[in-house]
Order: sequence, then C-alpha cells, then structure tokens
Amino acid sequence: MTGAQSSTKTYLVIWGWLAVLMLIGVFVAERGALTPAIVLTVLALSSVKAMLVALYYMHLKEDRRLLAMIAITPLIIVALALGVVFSSTLVRL
Repeated sequence: MTGAQSSTKTYLVIWGWLAVLMLIGVFVAERGALTPAIVLTVLALSSVKAMLVALYYMHLKEDRRLLAMIAITPLIIVALALGVVFSSTLVRL
C-alpha cells in the first residue's frame, strides 16, 4: 500500500512542478517584447516540462538507457537547429 501512496505523492509533486513551470513561462512570455532571451527561457522551461512528463507520466525513468538516448536525440537536433537560427541573427551578412 505504501508504494501506491508514494507514487500518488510523486505524481502530485510532479504536477505541482509542471504547474509552477507553466506559470513562470506564461509570466515571462507576457512581460514584454519578444526577445531571444525570453524565447530561450520559455523553450528551456518547456524542455524541462517535457522531460518531467516523459520521465514520470510516460514511465521512461525505469526504461533502458538505449531508449533514453533515442528519446534525447530529437532534443539535441532541436538545440542544434535553434543554434543555427540564433547564430544567423548574430551575424549580419
């Protein structure tokens, strides 16, 4: 019975973190003009939320490392694509 209670408590704690991260993202996005710092902050918060959902609600925390590497690969590709996009705004040709 304690296993069920601890998993329920874990889900509620993760839900709380997701709610707080969502509120921070909304607050940051609504503060003013869209700047690269705000975009990066909101993307970072969204990445953390996606990781929490994948690890705890999709139960990927207990899966093998190979599956984790497969799940992380799209995040690396998105980070590289964002680096290309933001680097082109830094360099004026």
